[in-house]
Amino acid sequence: MNTQFKAALLTEDTRFYEEIKASSMEEQEVRLNVYRNNVTVSLIEALCDIFPVTEAIVGDEFFHAMARIYLLNNPPSSPIIREYGQNFSDFIRNFEPAQSLPYLPDLAALEHAMLTLTHSEEYDMLDQEAVSDAFTSVEDPSTLSLRVPPTTHILVSPFAIGSLYQAHFSDGHQRLNQVEINKSEYLLLVKSHLYAQLHVINKEEAIFIKNLMQEKTLGNAVPESDSFNLGETLAKLIEWKILTNVTQIHTKQPL
Repeated sequence: MNTQFKAALLTEDTRFYEEIKASSMEEQEVRLNVYRNNVTVSLIEALCDIFPVTEAIVGDEFFHAMARIYLLNNPPSSPIIREYGQNFSDFIRNFEPAQSLPYLPDLAALEHAMLTLTHSEEYDMLDQEAVSDAFTSVEDPSTLSLRVPPTTHILVSPFAIGSLYQAHFSDGHQRLNQVEINKSEYLLLVKSHLYAQLHVINKEEAIFIKNLMQEKTLGNAVPESDSFNLGETLAKLIEWKILTNVTQIHTKQPL
């Protein structure tokens, strides 16, 4: 019965009508439509909360229509509403009316990744004093291992979706149309201060942070690039408070 009821709520399936006490099929439909409307509205509102930047880009009317079509073929598989919309970006990628906005699927994927990261495990971060003490306590800083949370992600997009995301949550939505959307970006996603944090970084910084994620020492993590500034990058990591540990890696001395 529960399976039939769920199917009836999100489709035009009439097989569940016989379970509804009413004098006619029309009355059964009216009663079921009350539930249908409540569920549909709730799911659309959930998608609006999960993908606010995507909604701002396409507008309320377009987003609601797109979300309604999505939920008809993608009913929730979990009672945890924040888990809904995991494949919404894939749906948008194949949604014909959205083809004029090729960056929209990447933007939606970023928004869902940020939500997932916010609900991931929290790690204690080092403050500036702790990092400074770790560096001053060793003779050779290149032997240090700088750890970031294991939930850290580096994303690469051919579009400026990071800048678009930041513009939405900054001092006004009018900045959205000022973003050079066709400019590729490297994005750092990390959880700090209870929430997911998004930072737009350059290619060399992305390589460096990826090397840290692979637990390479500082000396081995520095990319081979004249444009990479180690001091500035370390200052950013300290300011953003995304270092969980700084330890020295002792190498074996040759016999």
